[in-house]
Amino acid sequence: MKSTPGHRASRRRQRAALPVKYPSKGGYSPGDTWDIYVGGDGRVQEFVYHRGGPKKPSVVIAPWTDYRKAGPLLFSLDHQSKADDAPVHIFFSNVAVKTTGSQNWINAQ
Repeated sequence: MKSTPGHRASRRRQRAALPVKYPSKGGYSPGDTWDIYVGGDGRVQEFVYHRGGPKKPSVVIAPWTDYRKAGPLLFSLDHQSKADDAPVHIFFSNVAVKTTGSQNWINAQ
């Protein structure tokens, strides 16, 4: 990972950037690039998605907020985002995990 300043003026803290680029052919997300920004606490703070092809949206910027714990895992459930500069809200609800050997689901709290 490399250390890079945040791309937004309001986010001047240093963050670690982890770029993920898919090959232009094949795979789940051909030609797409994901820039994942990780804070000093090890949590994902934001991701920036760049589509590899002509289909829209071409750029999605999504901060990761509203962290909740479900069993041993931490999930970010709310992403007030922009897709090609238009507002978009990405969120998850009713998140739960079931650990190995357990019969019970653990809801995110």
